[in-house]
Amino acid sequence: MRNYLIALFMFMLLYGNANSQWSYVSSIPSGPYINSISVVDANTIWVCCDTGKVYKSTNGGLNWLQRNFGLGAGNLYGISALDTSNCWIGSVSGTIYYTSNGGYNWVSQLTVSGSFSDGIKMFNSNYGIYYGDPAGNGQPFQYRYTTNGGANWIQSPNAPSGPSEYGVLNGWDWLDTGRVWLGVANIVANATNSKVYRTATGFASGVWSSGLFGGSGTSQGLYSQAIGFTNTTNGILGTNASAFRKTTDGGTTWTATNSPPGISSYSVSNINSMKDGSNVIRAMIYSLSTSSYCFRTTNQGVDWTAEPLPVQASIVKIEHMQFLNHALGYAGGGGGVFIKYTGPSEINLANNLTPAEYRLAQNYPNPFNPSTVINFSIPKAGNVSLKIYDMLGKEICTLVNEFKSAGNYNYEYNSTSNMTSGIYFYTLTAGNYTETKKFTLIK
Repeated sequence: MRNYLIALFMFMLLYGNANSQWSYVSSIPSGPYINSISVVDANTIWVCCDTGKVYKSTNGGLNWLQRNFGLGAGNLYGISALDTSNCWIGSVSGTIYYTSNGGYNWVSQLTVSGSFSDGIKMFNSNYGIYYGDPAGNGQPFQYRYTTNGGANWIQSPNAPSGPSEYGVLNGWDWLDTGRVWLGVANIVANATNSKVYRTATGFASGVWSSGLFGGSGTSQGLYSQAIGFTNTTNGILGTNASAFRKTTDGGTTWTATNSPPGISSYSVSNINSMKDGSNVIRAMIYSLSTSSYCFRTTNQGVDWTAEPLPVQASIVKIEHMQFLNHALGYAGGGGGVFIKYTGPSEINLANNLTPAEYRLAQNYPNPFNPSTVINFSIPKAGNVSLKIYDMLGKEICTLVNEFKSAGNYNYEYNSTSNMTSGIYFYTLTAGNYTETKKFTLIK
């Protein structure tokens, strides 16, 4: 009995780690530094790197195709892709490039001399926003938007400016096209404050506000290096100077919150926040001892939980991460290292009865916003797949892809932040059984 209990304990420990952890996927060929990533779905991922390199994967990062034909050797920063064909990237020279054929050809859509690309986000094939440095000290930030896929990038009216203020790579977050927060680097040596700029009405409105936060800057200044918001009021930022700050009023005021345990000197390289009601915020931290760490909080830094990184990622700086849902995320950084987070699915056994047949039920409620429950039944054990597709048949996300015993199950699905109102489909595959149902998201 004692040996059995020990074996059971070890199984549970290993099983839990295997189903909720970061794991190494691959390294980009020749190991260029990954500056930004764009995760379209579980399989389609784009990354932009130093030395003008762009790579695309269609199998979740296992293999990479180099797709920077015609681009120069300058570093690339900020990337946003919609599918395997359409992708936008920024550059060290303040240029936005676009491809419509999977990276075989790139066209320049905008160049702002003296600027630097910090981020780009395309919400659909027409509308997108761009975050770039001022073209010079005291000049307005390059906060631009497009309504025609980048044929024109329009400077936001009243874009803010300030002496010695610049942007931060990937240092922004958004809830939708209207509500956006953008970090500021105050480059005055040993600065004691910096800002976060924000709009609640979109880049086109020209309505901008700022929230000031304090700290002890380094010789390079004080940066709001990474930002994440879980809703309209609650957010967190990480600095380049071993500190976190939190807000509960949408970014008007920022106050100190705890640092993760066991780390005293660090820079926060990136933050990712879930918008599904879980309040989960993750921070990638680069220690001055040249080690990387990932920590998770659900209470804005009051408590932190370590999420161990694979050894390949722990010895480099992880620059950028993105999550498709609570159970699937990706990240990349130094040496071209690319890693994956997999967590437990939100699937529950409804009862102890064994069903007589396969069945996929209509979700409830329908229409929904932001969550709905999907019920299904499988009469015998086997691998089960539950996926979401859009009207064009493009996979949005994989909810379940795991071995399940016979039974009646329910899955509570939370729509992702990049999903717009419309009709979607969910498909259950188990054994030789496949069925699809339609549901409607209303935001």
